[in-house]
Amino acid sequence: MRAALAGTTGNAVLMGVAEVGTPIGWVLLPGLLGVSARPRVAALVSAWAGVLVVASVLVPVIPGHRSDPQALLASTLSLTAVPLLAWARRRTRTASVTRAAGPTDVAVFTVPAGPGSAALAVCGSPGEIGAAVPLRGGGLLALVGTVTGAALDTPAGRRAIEQTFRRHARPAASPQRLAGVLDQAVRDLAPAGHLRATIVRVDRSGAVEAARCGSPDLITVAADRAALAGVPAGPALGSTRPAGSPARAGSAARAGSTARAGSASPGGGATPSPVTGRRVAAVAAAFADAHGERWVRVLDQVAADDDPAGAARRLTRGPRGGRRTGPALVVDPGPPSRA
Repeated sequence: MRAALAGTTGNAVLMGVAEVGTPIGWVLLPGLLGVSARPRVAALVSAWAGVLVVASVLVPVIPGHRSDPQALLASTLSLTAVPLLAWARRRTRTASVTRAAGPTDVAVFTVPAGPGSAALAVCGSPGEIGAAVPLRGGGLLALVGTVTGAALDTPAGRRAIEQTFRRHARPAASPQRLAGVLDQAVRDLAPAGHLRATIVRVDRSGAVEAARCGSPDLITVAADRAALAGVPAGPALGSTRPAGSPARAGSAARAGSTARAGSASPGGGATPSPVTGRRVAAVAAAFADAHGERWVRVLDQVAADDDPAGAARRLTRGPRGGRRTGPALVVDPGPPSRA
């Protein structure tokens, strides 16, 4: 929001200094900034651009926007349309995310993923983080994880993490880049907290790439057999200190042997890895070791259900009928040739 307002202000100053009087010079950049933002931000950008236009007419210290009625009407109509276009863009983007039927204690959302589809199940368990963002061209970026720390594990803290992910989830964004953004967000929000997360990217062809940051391994299904994907694991986000900064009390203990003090790379050391299979699943819950009974049940559930929404719902079941634990992401990328 601050960048959009600053860009709008800078554009007005530049137009005034250059003595540009055409409405398009004053409205084009604010319009582009507003349409690409959330509807609320778009409305604020339009209002601020309108104030600057009026100021350039009422206080003509430097010749600015034309004051003839037709020019002012054109600017008014253009700025009024910006929030509406931003709303329409957001509505079109979210229309592809639909909620599947299910029990009241779990919400399952389905979304296109390349030629296939994906399902994200969330159930309000402690520290739960889950977001899925459809991309232009049919791709998908998804985040599943859990946060720890008193300042981070709050409704506001979890919402801030998810909003940061959605804001930076763009077609050109890699899982490693998003991990770096989230790592910085965790440090800014709660220096004593951290995020264990898996970031999954599906491109328009159905190729799947994932990065693990202190989270459990992914599960893949080939034919009717499920197995661990073997994606390399980096440290939890926010658990290592940036290079050159003084050590933070307790950070080395949290990072453990997976992080080296002072050597965190962008993305907290996360290394994206391709994942292949007719189904890919990421579950944020902390299970037993890879050979434990819980993992065996999880693998069976991922392989058995034909519907990704059903599989995601099953993965949130607590042991022995206990409280559900989420989030869970299941991706069926479809039949394309994958890199």
